[in-house]
Amino acid sequence: MPSSYSNIVVMGFGNIGQALSSLLRMRFVKERILVIDEHMTPEQAAIARHYAMDYQQCRITRGNYIDVLSGVVGARTLVLNLATSIGSRDLIAWTQSRGAFYLDTCIDPWEYQDGVIDSGDNSNYEMRETVLDLMHQAQQDAVPPTSTAVVGHGANPGFVSILVKEGMLKMQNQFLQSSNVPQSRVEWAALACKLGLRVIQVSEKDTQSTSVTRKQGEFVNTWSVDGYVAEALQPAELGWGTHEEAGPMAAAVGRHASGCQSAVFIKEMGARCEVKSWAPSAGEFVGNLISHNEAISLAHYLTVQDGAQASYRPTVYYAYHPSMQAKHSLNLLACGDRSRIHSTRVLKDEIETGIDELGVLLISDQFPCLWIGSQLSIERAREMAPHNNATSLQVVGSVMAAIEWMLQSPAQGIVESESLDHSFIFHHAKPYWQPMVSEYRNWHPQGEQVDPQWTLDQFLSVRADQSLGAGAVQQGIAAACLT
Repeated sequence: MPSSYSNIVVMGFGNIGQALSSLLRMRFVKERILVIDEHMTPEQAAIARHYAMDYQQCRITRGNYIDVLSGVVGARTLVLNLATSIGSRDLIAWTQSRGAFYLDTCIDPWEYQDGVIDSGDNSNYEMRETVLDLMHQAQQDAVPPTSTAVVGHGANPGFVSILVKEGMLKMQNQFLQSSNVPQSRVEWAALACKLGLRVIQVSEKDTQSTSVTRKQGEFVNTWSVDGYVAEALQPAELGWGTHEEAGPMAAAVGRHASGCQSAVFIKEMGARCEVKSWAPSAGEFVGNLISHNEAISLAHYLTVQDGAQASYRPTVYYAYHPSMQAKHSLNLLACGDRSRIHSTRVLKDEIETGIDELGVLLISDQFPCLWIGSQLSIERAREMAPHNNATSLQVVGSVMAAIEWMLQSPAQGIVESESLDHSFIFHHAKPYWQPMVSEYRNWHPQGEQVDPQWTLDQFLSVRADQSLGAGAVQQGIAAACLT
């Protein structure tokens, strides 16, 4: 197995790229590292020089990516795609042809279609299907696995899929008195079914805060503003559990005409769609149902097939309450586009206090809910690595774990987070996520006196003067998805 990469190319040197820089250089002391960014500011250039990284200011597009990268990407190059709107599918296919390693933190198109919410064309489901097509084509051609490409592996999507497996093992040990570790996708799906998992929420409450006032027309966030805006303007998406077909939302959600059929979409953008969730420190909270790849890949991975039909699948989605200034920034998307955004800012050095409580909430119809995840504080993040806040360190800690795994597993072809060695990734990423906590809780979004059907309508946040019955659903989802 190789002990290192021939060289490293980082596409995108925004918040996450800068957050990764010290950890990357600490691990790879002698390797050449090149960072490429569309806007290489003096501050970004200074960080690159500090870590002995070469840098280039260049916008990478569908038309020039081969010309830009051909001279620096070869066999055993590690390519890290950390930018927004650099087409993952094309980069994966091209790096595979070069024998290069590849990692991205989400599946991106070359260009997002802001405001397209009434069809699946602008969905993470469709983007993921383009990558699955690459995987399926290699299988059909009986091509041996080539250099490893890890797709959609940051904090979420990414490490949250590892947390789901860790949580399932905890529940199995606690309630089924078994310590068996599943060895295949089929076995993990069977365990999820046996545990009665109906809903898996990626549950995040970010309380990092600053006294620096947000300017009028300014969109702020604790990670990539462009990335968050793109997600918030997409239709809300979720992995669609088999139990949902008996619920009132089954007739209202949008369906996909082809593909794995593990997910559906709501004809409303994520910035306007709210759901109830729970986390140990935050308690019950309301978050936005933001479109994310893990909602689709986890639901697909945990599907139990009965011939051509799915006999079991959990509902999976991301419930996100960002920092309060970021939450207020969502009002700038009220028109369904970016026209009201006049400036952007990533909260980092000005953060004064707070944690990013990020984990997964496993909801069973047989056992208490289990939340497992991180309560990383801004203070600890700054102690661990420079150029970080709590949010970015959770991302880059997971990225570093996957980079290490690729060195041990150099010829796996294209893989998603669910197919990684979860114990290896958990062990290597855990130090960056501490403190890690897990807590059982009897919780239901409608309280204790309701029949817990665990269907989506029971989690949607709706004003007291509105009801979500079958009649309301037939009129459309807008009544349930409120700003």
